[in-house]
Amino acid sequence: MTHAAITAKAMKGALAGFVAVAMLTPLAASTASAATTDTTTGNQQSFIQYDVAKSPAADSGKGITSLLTDFTTYWTPNKGVTDGGVATLQHDDELTESINNAAYGNDGKTAQDQRALSDAQMNSTNTLYDALGPTIGGYFKADMEAGKLPKTAAFLKAMNKSASTGDAKGTYAHPRPYVDRANYKGEQIDLKGLKSTLDIKKVPGYENFDWGDGEAPDNEYEGLAESGSFPSGHTTFAFTQGVGLSAILPELGPQIMTRVSEAGNNRIVLGVHYPLDIMGGHIAGTYGVATALSDPATAKQAQEARAELQSVLGADCQANKVTKDADLHDCINTTNANGQSSKQPYGGYTNSFTDDVVTKPVTDEASALDAYTARMTYGFKQTGDTTKRPVVPEGAENLLANVDYFNTDDPANGKLKLSTDELRQVIAASEIQSGYPLDASSDGWGRINLAKIYTARVTFDKTDPATRKITDISFGHHRDEVEVPTVPTQPKADAITNLLTDYNTYFDFYNANGVKNTEVAKATTKHDDDLTASINNKAYGADGKTAQDQRALSDAQMNSTNTLYDALGPVLGQYYKTAMDNGKLPQTKAFLAEMNKSASTGTAKAYYQHPRPYIDRVNFQGKTLNIDDTLQNRIKKVPGYENFDWGDGEAPDNEYEGLANSGSFPSGHTTFAFTQGAGLSYILPELGPEIMTRVSEAGNNRIVLGVHYPLDIMGGHIAGQYGVATAVSSNDKTKADAAAARTELVNYLTAQCKADGHGDTLDACIANTGANNDKGYVNDFTDDVVKTAVTDRKSAIDAYTARMTYGFAQTGKADQAAVVPDAAVSMLDNVAAFKNLTADQKKAVLAATEGDSGYPLDASSNGWARINLAKAYSAKVTLDKSGKVVKVEPGQTEPSVVTAGDNGNSGNNGGQAGDNNGQNNGQNGQNQNGQSGQNGTTNGNGATNGQNGQNGAASNGATGSKTPATANGKASSSAKTGKLSRTGTAVAGIALAVAVIALAGVTLVIRRRNA
Repeated sequence: MTHAAITAKAMKGALAGFVAVAMLTPLAASTASAATTDTTTGNQQSFIQYDVAKSPAADSGKGITSLLTDFTTYWTPNKGVTDGGVATLQHDDELTESINNAAYGNDGKTAQDQRALSDAQMNSTNTLYDALGPTIGGYFKADMEAGKLPKTAAFLKAMNKSASTGDAKGTYAHPRPYVDRANYKGEQIDLKGLKSTLDIKKVPGYENFDWGDGEAPDNEYEGLAESGSFPSGHTTFAFTQGVGLSAILPELGPQIMTRVSEAGNNRIVLGVHYPLDIMGGHIAGTYGVATALSDPATAKQAQEARAELQSVLGADCQANKVTKDADLHDCINTTNANGQSSKQPYGGYTNSFTDDVVTKPVTDEASALDAYTARMTYGFKQTGDTTKRPVVPEGAENLLANVDYFNTDDPANGKLKLSTDELRQVIAASEIQSGYPLDASSDGWGRINLAKIYTARVTFDKTDPATRKITDISFGHHRDEVEVPTVPTQPKADAITNLLTDYNTYFDFYNANGVKNTEVAKATTKHDDDLTASINNKAYGADGKTAQDQRALSDAQMNSTNTLYDALGPVLGQYYKTAMDNGKLPQTKAFLAEMNKSASTGTAKAYYQHPRPYIDRVNFQGKTLNIDDTLQNRIKKVPGYENFDWGDGEAPDNEYEGLANSGSFPSGHTTFAFTQGAGLSYILPELGPEIMTRVSEAGNNRIVLGVHYPLDIMGGHIAGQYGVATAVSSNDKTKADAAAARTELVNYLTAQCKADGHGDTLDACIANTGANNDKGYVNDFTDDVVKTAVTDRKSAIDAYTARMTYGFAQTGKADQAAVVPDAAVSMLDNVAAFKNLTADQKKAVLAATEGDSGYPLDASSNGWARINLAKAYSAKVTLDKSGKVVKVEPGQTEPSVVTAGDNGNSGNNGGQAGDNNGQNNGQNGQNQNGQSGQNGTTNGNGATNGQNGQNGAASNGATGSKTPATANGKASSSAKTGKLSRTGTAVAGIALAVAVIALAGVTLVIRRRNA
């Protein structure tokens, strides 16, 4: 059998502690052979600041000894536990007992014990093959044992010689867990109250241990009793082999490093080492390999071994018809050994063993990373300075020398030749916090996350090595890769995009490189940023697991049933959810799916290209933007969105990473929520105020998660209700589908109510269950916008109205005439109380309930930013005897229409005079129609102006004008009575609306990545 390790007999002779007596001669920490040279000058440490440590020369193991001197903070050789080391070494002892005892089971013959015995043989092939997954691992093991990988075997053998623990074991003289530690090697040891001998269960197979070399078995517990435990020689050996193999097969580096961390842990399983011993071996093995690779001849040996692996294993894959060509990279992807596909079973390293440190099995790459990271600190408390920035030892960059994507100049294929500094930034970004045991003296070797560095995505602002900067480094990808954003081309605006062009008053990616250089733009975007941080931070609480965070995660799944049912109150809501979940409302479901297709934000997002709150906003999409660069430091990422379950059976996603490069404005999730909310309100207007407030909450929850801004939500609000209103107003089939859905929904809810004794009609059920009052939709989440909990319909409408403007200062002219898009009138189609109102009367209701002008996005929205459906669906409308709307009072439990007495006649006469003027002027063309509204103002006073503007709108409609007709105010309750609204058409005609719907059907199946 071919071994990459030294012989078993030699290992036994050294009591397994002296991993290798022979050492390389002292090597200078040069990186000349690492396939990278530092070509940058002015952009050093552009993404992350770090310190560089010059590690000691090997010097027959004395270099390793010096890297581990922090151990004396806790232990004084030949004397005992230090005063400050009691708590740390107590944790060391307790964890040793816990891991050993749990693995032992009933008889010490568990699968984990057997695995530990195999690793104890120090046959690197038997340990490493398992890390490559069943398929490739099988090929590797067979080829190593058959001598088909001689260069790989020679390289791993050289790496074994790169680190020796003999000097360190002798220097620190720490006793094994199972011996009498108070009397060690003739010395009285002061244990400061710690146990003399730990409760270690000796594994029978290690009391009669077969090294696999044909010689008689040994009792390894007896053989190791006099040798020092710190650092672990077996762990050092395992890490020289794992770090070495990862350096030449970085594509599976995370799996390899986690496997050898398991091998180190298996020394605790056998009861012969402590966690601190394993952490020391981790440092020693990593230092040894990286230092060895600084030698040009060793670096060349590594490159040749890599070429051999690629060739031989690639040929195995081809011969076994795993891949068409002899391509190891394709084979890794095909077998899913790196977990690159969430749609096929994971084909990499797995491990079902758990303990008090690794609490979950290794089932994929993410859990492998978690396991490795947990074993870097073994749950110790930090005992040193926790504020140190990353420390990168010279030579550590050698570990990335064979990563193709970091060492090849091929920007077109996502590959760059990284400088030494750039490689060190990757390493620095992977590091754990400072201050854990052994860190203080380790020169950074104990902080480098060797599993993570092989999963890095490095994003640059450009490709020129002299001027480029790293803008982001993220981990958890299936391979190391480089990303260089290119400046996108601005698409042609669609209908929704055109409704939102006021956004460019404040931010313009393409023409102003960010925030406009005006006081208005600066103030508006600052409010947007500050409110984003405020809402996100408050909701986050202590840990990002608050009830509001959980609600936001639920809404993020874009399951409209789970969002909408809550709006109907506990009784009706449960009826609705049960029916939707069990397929009992197919026409309702189909109608809401159709409404989802009524609005797409894809074009608008690409048109406006605004960066997300949590990323580096200055360097975005290939541009350097004029924008505040501190917001990302104020956003708290919700853990559940970093590991987000869409509820579709697929593996969780890190949504923060997935959304990082997509534009934030407008919010796609909010648009979706408003298509669903406006759609359900259209067919169930009885609870429209509650439904619309609930979806405004869903929009706000995008800010809670820290992925959107208030302006994004306001944009999604406009887009969603525009889409629904346009669809139901312009398409007869859609209107028929809505009618069928309403009939189905009302009948079902009524039947359920009747069966449970809540009333014989839907209206009675709503009243009896309080769904439109104080026993319906409630919400106790508050922030700087919605400052009072939602407890009834009035407070729901207040919350909805507050989120229409999010506290922005008006940037345009206030108190302008109302603008009511023609399509908006259709949103009142199913309000029973309004059935006999004319289109103009409904416009007057919408005008009376809409918000004020001048807020951000209003100027271009053609009135959609002002429409307040929550108010309109709850309005009491008063008409005079001529049918003119003279008063609108929102906030009622039920909408209604009443007729006032004769005291409105004088106003009516004035309005009629204006109406006549409008009609006469209308004969002469569109421009004169505009004048007619002004004449109407002169002729009528008070509420009469409303009638004038209303008739003026009808006159314009008769002439065929597509321009919004002007009116002189709003017919409303007290503050708005006396100014009749300017009414008008929506931005697009029927043909365009149909085209938009058709387009949306293609582009908006579900906005998972554009939300």
